[in-house]
Amino acid sequence: MRLLALIGKELRTFLRDPALVFVVVFVFLVHPYQSAAEVMFALNNYPVATYDLDRTPQSQAFLDKLRAPYFSVRRRVQREREIDEELESDRASMVVVIPEGFARRLHRGQPAAVQVLSDGTYSPTSQRAGNYVAAIAQEFALEQQHGALDHATLPVVDARLRIRYNPALEAAWPQSLDMVFMAVTLISMLLPAAFMVREKEQGTIEQLLVSPLRPWEITASKLLPMILVATVATVGSLGVLGWAFGLPVRGSRTLFIVATALTVFSMGGLGLVIATVTRTLPGAMILAFMLIIPIQFLSGSITPVETMPAWQYYLTLLSPQRYYLNIGYGIVLKGASLGTLWRDFVGLILVGGGLFLLGARRFQRQFG
Repeated sequence: MRLLALIGKELRTFLRDPALVFVVVFVFLVHPYQSAAEVMFALNNYPVATYDLDRTPQSQAFLDKLRAPYFSVRRRVQREREIDEELESDRASMVVVIPEGFARRLHRGQPAAVQVLSDGTYSPTSQRAGNYVAAIAQEFALEQQHGALDHATLPVVDARLRIRYNPALEAAWPQSLDMVFMAVTLISMLLPAAFMVREKEQGTIEQLLVSPLRPWEITASKLLPMILVATVATVGSLGVLGWAFGLPVRGSRTLFIVATALTVFSMGGLGLVIATVTRTLPGAMILAFMLIIPIQFLSGSITPVETMPAWQYYLTLLSPQRYYLNIGYGIVLKGASLGTLWRDFVGLILVGGGLFLLGARRFQRQFG
């Protein structure tokens, strides 16, 4: 009952603060809506899987052109059912399929089709990758013409692109989702820090410490309301984006809510760390915005983690945002299940638990 009373008190305090309410409304509703414009980035080490049904020197020569710096072939698929597994699990963002009879059709001067199955969750990069493959197909066809005996029947390679998960290449979907996921990270780190620092500024933290409340109850009273606020705001933001841009939610909403709550819990622990190293509310907000920059860069939303240097890639394993992005995109656009996303959930739980223990320990040392 004491914990419920504290949670109610924190929620009332939040609702009575127009500045904090405005920040939540802006980053969850206004910013994602405004950020639905297209953003293009260069293609670099785009993760690709290949499925060669022809198994001829010509088909291998075509696949050999999918090389660095534009592409990185991660796996050679052996069965058709593995294609969906590669795309859903994010091991590959594109699968290039060479059909049987590819070389035979080239020799006859008939159009030889190459199928490109692309993950459309981030449409700008997907579209650019498809254009690169189409250019490679044209270049390969020109090379094959030099070896054609009958120039009246020149070989033609037709790269047919099929976009998965976002077939219309709606640019608003990935861009606005990125803003929602960043809002979850920022708000869940900022609000607990702001509440705790304000308690320090007003001197009420000492009153809480001399009360019968245990330290874990004080900590929980700061985090649990934020989990509720951030989760409700996230669901509301997805609803607005669905109404405005037709953004679908193809997977389990319950699973997405659980992932959001785990992320808020993780970043809330970091918020407690901020509260123990700052003395004023402006200082806490500045530190939170400083921390959000490396967290965002290490999440994979700006540069795919697969294209990062090895040392930077391993640093991304410490970012809760990385796991949350994989889970969020997987559930919202791909309809992925827990069976596909369990590794990201485990990573989120381990990193989140570590951040929370760090924040709780620092809080107890400072105020215990």
